[in-house]
Amino acid sequence: MDVFESIVSRQSVRTYDKKDVPNELIGQMLEAAVHAPSAGNIQPWEFIVVKDKNTKKELAIASLRQKHIEEASVVIVVCANLEKSSDRYGERGKNLYCIQDTAAAIENMLLVATSLDLGTCWNGAFEENKVKSILNIPDKLMPVALITVGFPLPYAKPTKTMRKPFENITYSEKYGRIFEWIEGKTIEWRFKVRPLEEHIKKLKEKINTKKR
Repeated sequence: MDVFESIVSRQSVRTYDKKDVPNELIGQMLEAAVHAPSAGNIQPWEFIVVKDKNTKKELAIASLRQKHIEEASVVIVVCANLEKSSDRYGERGKNLYCIQDTAAAIENMLLVATSLDLGTCWNGAFEENKVKSILNIPDKLMPVALITVGFPLPYAKPTKTMRKPFENITYSEKYGRIFEWIEGKTIEWRFKVRPLEEHIKKLKEKINTKKR
């Protein structure tokens, strides 16, 4: 699966098979994460891999009782090291850069997981202090997201949500000025000059193959 296929096929999965996710696959996700860009190459991300059933249950309760957090095979808690970013960039590093950096790392993980036929969900709704207490996270770290990981159930796979065309929200030179380049272009140029319909067709074929 190439990068564009991973991008267009990635979606939030909240229903998982009960089988375990091998550590080798988790390792590939984490390897992808640490290759994300970061301000000043500080790499402020840190990760906690959670498989214990009781811990996942506690995390689910701390996450507004989102059941899929308890039911996922793995929960990867992504933290931002506030001290690393603030030491170099002050308040902007603490309040912005480290969040941007960890978000980039998370997206790398999600895309690699998709290429490995894993289902993931990026969860940001949780009580931060409770999560820190459950996992013994020090004050210098801030949990940014809980990433659930598991093998998706084919029959319960969610429908891909529609996205706004980028040309509707992109401007040229200044805000509000039409991005003229796109005018007159067809869908053929997208995704390495391969039609989006071709990607969708391939995804449908892949899903049908799995169902068999």
